[in-house]
Amino acid sequence: MKWDDRFYRLFLIWYGCGIVLVGFRLLPPWLEWANVVFLMLAGMIGAQFLVERYGRSGVVAVVAIFIGTIAVEYVGATYGWIFGSYDYTNQFGMTVFGVPMAIGFAWLAVIGSTHALALHFVARARPLFLAIVGAAFAVVLDLAIDPVAHVKRYWLWEGTSIYYNIPLQNFVGWFVVAFVIHFILFALPAREARSEKRATTLFFLLEGMFLFLSFMEKLYVAFFLGLLISSFMFWKWRRAV
Repeated sequence: MKWDDRFYRLFLIWYGCGIVLVGFRLLPPWLEWANVVFLMLAGMIGAQFLVERYGRSGVVAVVAIFIGTIAVEYVGATYGWIFGSYDYTNQFGMTVFGVPMAIGFAWLAVIGSTHALALHFVARARPLFLAIVGAAFAVVLDLAIDPVAHVKRYWLWEGTSIYYNIPLQNFVGWFVVAFVIHFILFALPAREARSEKRATTLFFLLEGMFLFLSFMEKLYVAFFLGLLISSFMFWKWRRAV
């Protein structure tokens, strides 16, 4: 068994344990570091796909995405630009200028998984359209992630809105940031990546986990909205596999 197969199995085990512990509120305070490890594992799966697909350029891209998204989150959390006004709590471990380093891994998971999924659905499209599709998939993920994160107090929003007090600006910001990253990536010379299916599977695993947590936290609008969109996406994905 190759190292990446072992790594993927470790992620799946961590994923399964996390759903049970977080979903049923069984996670003790002394084990909260496990959330950080989960984000790191998910981010590494996304990073592996990008490196396999883009080679040395992919390595540079992974580092740039990690650093760049932390910088973007710093600007957002500090000045209220891009995503709106919010503050991180202390649940994600080590921080850089107030932004948890785990967030950089989270963005790698989001970009890697939505990048692979966009390729799966519209592989022959131009980079501009591919980037739009990838960014839209990132927003689909965030529609499930942010309500749960707010309830779990991973970060706290300031202000009000009709969607769990999460500003519309946040979703626009997610789309713009993801679009820029995807557009740059799709312009790079590429090759086939063995881990592409795992990266697309990662999207549905993340979406499924946060939809389950939405249901458990009685966030029914987020649950049914995400279930409707992701079920259609999953059906289309399975038909083409």
